[in-house]
Amino acid sequence: MIFWIEKQFKNEYIDSAKETGIRCEFPKGFNEDTKNEIKQFIKFIRANYYFPIMVKITFDNKTHFVSQTDGHKYYGVFYDGDANKKIYPSIYIAAKHTERNSIDDILFSVAHELTHYYQWYFLEDEKRTDRSLETEANKWTKYILYTYYCEDPIE
Repeated sequence: MIFWIEKQFKNEYIDSAKETGIRCEFPKGFNEDTKNEIKQFIKFIRANYYFPIMVKITFDNKTHFVSQTDGHKYYGVFYDGDANKKIYPSIYIAAKHTERNSIDDILFSVAHELTHYYQWYFLEDEKRTDRSLETEANKWTKYILYTYYCEDPIE
């Protein structure tokens, strides 16, 4: 079982990565209200958790991605980094806010994919089944969102 690294324990995980944290990218013309909601959530995540290797989150103005292999719809995707090429891990989130793709759904995708980041960081993705990893990601996502919605807003 993995754990998100709380900010107070970051000194235990400082390693040789030059860049740490989360970097977010939004396309031109992205809905400002949606962008601000996402930024508020990322601000909460940054305030409470440490990311020992930089992870870049790219928000796409789509409602979902479609797998080329089986046509399955994905709302967020995590790609691990390549240490030899110094490529940092990346997350892509389909973040077009619609009636069927609410802000809650978008934030769920962010937290879910960030859990996969931690699974990758702790090398769990090589040791466990996909089902086990997905179950854990869903549990952490629910915890993170519960905490976010129950805390006082960050000023």
